[in-house]
Amino acid sequence: MIKLPKNLLTLAEAGGKYGFSPGTLKDYVNRGRLEAVKKGRVWYTTDEAMKRYIQSRDLEKIPKRYKRKRH
Repeated sequence: MIKLPKNLLTLAEAGGKYGFSPGTLKDYVNRGRLEAVKKGRVWYTTDEAMKRYIQSRDLEKIPKRYKRKRH
């Protein structure tokens, strides 16, 4: 049996706390961009996983070819 962390947040809770919709977070989970586990019908993540995801979105880490040019 897999041992789950005690500080789990549902995707809805995490979305409310960090300003994302639950659907967007589910999409990030499906793409492998956000760590989460599914127990029954509900997906869970942690504050640590959310912080890692948000930090990974830092503009300095995005390759130049994907950055928008500002006029």
